[in-house]
Amino acid sequence: MALSIQDAEILRTRVRPLVTAELIDRARARPFPPYDADIAEVLDFVRRTPDPDLPRYAIVRLGDGFAVAVRAATPGRPPAVVGARRYPDRGAAEHAVLEHRLHDHGIDW
Repeated sequence: MALSIQDAEILRTRVRPLVTAELIDRARARPFPPYDADIAEVLDFVRRTPDPDLPRYAIVRLGDGFAVAVRAATPGRPPAVVGARRYPDRGAAEHAVLEHRLHDHGIDW
């Protein structure tokens, strides 16, 4: 299943134009609320996961830091860690999830 016609249009006309290197830098510097309006709009779109075929991400705490994981499709199963990269704090991991979600929607900056 792909994005609805409406969500595809929102992605094309509202979200993609907002995602710039400058927005990514601002989001990295402030991974938690309060967000400015542009970051909030991008986060609202990517967090609601309108495409069920895209991964649903989670952050897991491991002995060597935080990691990005993909939630299991089967309830009760543990999330699968994505790659070997570890983040020193939850904020850095939250930002990594944003970058994964943008990449999943084909947005590069």
